[in-house]
Amino acid sequence: MVGVGIDGARGGWVRITYDSISLCLTISETLEELLIDGAMHFVDMPKDLGTVDHPSRECDEWMRCRLSQRKSSVFTPPIQEVLHEATYEEANERSRALVGKGISKQAWNLVPRIREFQQVKASDVYESHPEVCFSVMMGHEANHSKKTVEGQEERIELLRQYSKSSPWKWKMSNVQIDDIIDACILAVAAYEAGTSGLSLQPATSDQPVVAVPQMKKER
Repeated sequence: MVGVGIDGARGGWVRITYDSISLCLTISETLEELLIDGAMHFVDMPKDLGTVDHPSRECDEWMRCRLSQRKSSVFTPPIQEVLHEATYEEANERSRALVGKGISKQAWNLVPRIREFQQVKASDVYESHPEVCFSVMMGHEANHSKKTVEGQEERIELLRQYSKSSPWKWKMSNVQIDDIIDACILAVAAYEAGTSGLSLQPATSDQPVVAVPQMKKER
């Protein structure tokens, strides 16, 4: 089993693979070429969006409930009906007209990658979230922001339970350290899901879901 964690980075995507020993880094401009046959993939990007009929995603609320300190790390993505608007202004205006609520520029900046993710048809590629995966695997959310030295050390401490590899030590102008660490967390979470059990949350929803490893009480 290979676990694959993928996160968006400046101008492309960062992928980490985990095979129970090593965390290996790859950078690509396109998502499709980072996919591996037979692997379990966790991607830090929304895929299935809300709609006019169901604008709010229950999976976003589920994730925020697990992150009392880090709720802001869960962005509200645009609804599907505005995903292919040409500009932020047009998308924001149409969203307000359709559901009475606009979209943030931060969410709009994710749109090209959401569009790309929606083109992926493989059944073993799931939306996930590194902060939520950390919470599930550790039993509590991270105490520090991933942008701080303390936060990076906290997350690396989790990763050291899986591997001695340190791909975050690579210095690249287009990839931040926290992007690599996020992809590492997703990779080990995907490995756990592939070997111990996959959990799609919220479990009772027929709407968009987010993937995490099974919690101990589910196994």
